[in-house]
Amino acid sequence: MRARATTWGVGLVAVGAALWIGCGGSSPETTGGGAAGSAARTAWGEPDLTGVWQGQALGAQSGKDTFNLAALEALYTPEARARMQKMSAKDDPALRCAPPPFPHAAKLGRRLQIVQSPGFAFVFTEAYPIARIIPTTGRPHTPAEYLFPSYMGDSSARWEGDTLVVDVIAFNGEGWLASPQDRPTGASTGVWLTSPAMHIVERWRRVDADTLEYRASVEDPDLLTMAWETPTITLRRQPVDVIDEALCRPEDGPDTYLTRLGS
Repeated sequence: MRARATTWGVGLVAVGAALWIGCGGSSPETTGGGAAGSAARTAWGEPDLTGVWQGQALGAQSGKDTFNLAALEALYTPEARARMQKMSAKDDPALRCAPPPFPHAAKLGRRLQIVQSPGFAFVFTEAYPIARIIPTTGRPHTPAEYLFPSYMGDSSARWEGDTLVVDVIAFNGEGWLASPQDRPTGASTGVWLTSPAMHIVERWRRVDADTLEYRASVEDPDLLTMAWETPTITLRRQPVDVIDEALCRPEDGPDTYLTRLGS
């Protein structure tokens, strides 16, 4: 039986440009660090990525660009820039409770949880109550006739040594790659569009018992002139065995969330 938090409270959880009302509890007892090193394996022989992980919040704020967003901004086509100039923070889909896609979700500094079973990895985010189901056997993407565009896209993954390489397609083009507060230059609009043509390749690698690394390459031929590479995100194991639920309230609207964030 897993440990559970012994006390619970209600807190406001900032996610990207949105604010969720979630339950934030004290940490339950630690689950332990597990086997040391990247050689740790599941009972069926795959590299073991399971656990609750958290990294530092990254972005382009307060004069620091810790997520390579200046490079991303420079890759938008003139047509995409023209669209972005007509938009504002209020157009961020996260302000209407749309979940941010990865790699955006990975850079927010919120906890995520990975659960594995033979042939699958499940990624749950505390930033928004969403689950990714990632086949890890290298099987093809969902056949086109059954493929439905979504915020998280359709994943197909394979193992390259100890690294899980995830190929993601079939996005709905409604998520943003960063938050409205992320403005790496004086001319930044804080708008980070994606399109249904987006294609992402992620790399997840457990470095040691308590460290997980994530990085991604993002292609979007409808909006970007070439691929954008994220920096490596370092995630540390957390002394809990379950993430908290976070709930968004669409009825609060963008203005409410932006006010709470001081924007």
